[in-house]
Amino acid sequence: MTDNINYNHIVDYLNKTLPDTKGKLWEMEQYAHENNVPIIQKEVRCFLGTLLRLKNPKTIVELGTAIGYSSLFFSDYIQDGGKIITHEREQDYYDIAMANIKAAGKEDKIQIVFGDAFENVKKLNGSYDMIFMDANKSMYRYYLDTLFPYLKVGGIIVCDNILYKGMISNDDLAPRKQNTIISNIRGFLDYISHHPKLETSIIPIGDGVSVSVKLSD
Repeated sequence: MTDNINYNHIVDYLNKTLPDTKGKLWEMEQYAHENNVPIIQKEVRCFLGTLLRLKNPKTIVELGTAIGYSSLFFSDYIQDGGKIITHEREQDYYDIAMANIKAAGKEDKIQIVFGDAFENVKKLNGSYDMIFMDANKSMYRYYLDTLFPYLKVGGIIVCDNILYKGMISNDDLAPRKQNTIISNIRGFLDYISHHPKLETSIIPIGDGVSVSVKLSD
């Protein structure tokens, strides 16, 4: 919840300026704050809302449900008859997310798949307009390579926490125990930035967000 990489005064200004949520999403934000649950930050939420409004997706795959916050947010932007398939491996989060989705009346739009995304993504088929990654950061390249054939041309891949508390930019900021994950994220960023079938931008809001568009199969 405190992973913003921008100056505090910029984050404070954005939080005061950008609109708040209401209803169930607002309640979930309070729960996340009180229980230290990682959810997308306010400025990231607003950015993704704009992106989704432009894209108007019908099908979304999400990796990392947590309490279901981003899935519920996305559900207001998908086409009629659309579907969000989200994956969560932690039983407690899965149970809370199921309750939140039911309370919001969104069971017809959101399907939660329980289990490790490493195995579950291999079982997916069909075609998707958007992939949202907010799970194990070291596995982002594996997830991308596995799901790439199912992403439609023109589809988007959004990855959260991609600058990892700013540690990605400078070795002096990173404790030794984080070396592996930082190396993996750097490798992933280089991969998507130079991928011949993707066009990628890295946005320094929240904890860093990357957006890639699939150019061809």
